[in-house]
Amino acid sequence: MSEYWRARLDWHAALSISQQYGIADSASFPSAENETRFGLVDTWREAVAKQLLTPAPDLGAVTWKRAKLKSSDFSHLPLEAPRIEHAIADDLAFLAAHPTRRSNSEAMARSREFKDAMRRRIKDIAASRDIPDDEIRPVLSLKHRHIGEFATKYSVNLGWLLEGKGRIFKKDQQDLAAVVATMPEADQQAIRATVSEILQERDQ
Repeated sequence: MSEYWRARLDWHAALSISQQYGIADSASFPSAENETRFGLVDTWREAVAKQLLTPAPDLGAVTWKRAKLKSSDFSHLPLEAPRIEHAIADDLAFLAAHPTRRSNSEAMARSREFKDAMRRRIKDIAASRDIPDDEIRPVLSLKHRHIGEFATKYSVNLGWLLEGKGRIFKKDQQDLAAVVATMPEADQQAIRATVSEILQERDQ
C-alpha cells in the first residue's frame, strides 16, 4: 500500500510539471491542482506507518523496517522509534519460533543447491561411462522426461540420482514416483516442489 501512495506522489509531481509546460498529453488528465501534494504526503506517511506495524512475513520485511527506521524521513512519520523497535523485536521472535517459514531467497537457494547436486551426479555417471557431452546435455536441463530416460538407459538408481543416497546403479528398473514414495515426507515435499518448478520452466 505504501508503494502505491509513493507512486501517486511521483505521478502528481510529474503531472504538475508536465501540465505547467504543456508536455505531451498531460492536458488530457484532470488538473494536478485538484489534488494537493501535502494531502498525498500525509496519506503516504500513514501507509508507511501501517506497514511498519504490520507483522513481518520474512526477514526481508524486517530488513525493510530497519532501513526505514534509520532513514531520514522516519522523523516525519506518525510513529515513535521505540514502538517500531518493539515491533521488529516481536517479528524476530516470531520468525525464530517458526523456522519452517522460509523466505523466497532461502527457498530459491535450496532449490538451486538441489539442482546443482543432481547435475554433478549426472556428470559423474557420464564420466564413469564415457557418455559424450551431447548425450547428457538434455539431461542437465533436469526435465522429468530426460531424467527418466537417462536413468532407464544406464540403470541408474533414481534415489541416488535425486538425493545421492543408496546404490548408484540398479538391476531392477523402478518408476520415479515409486522411489520418491519410499523417502521421508520432508524429502518428498522438497522433490515434488523442485519437479514442479522444473516442469513450469519447461512450459514457459
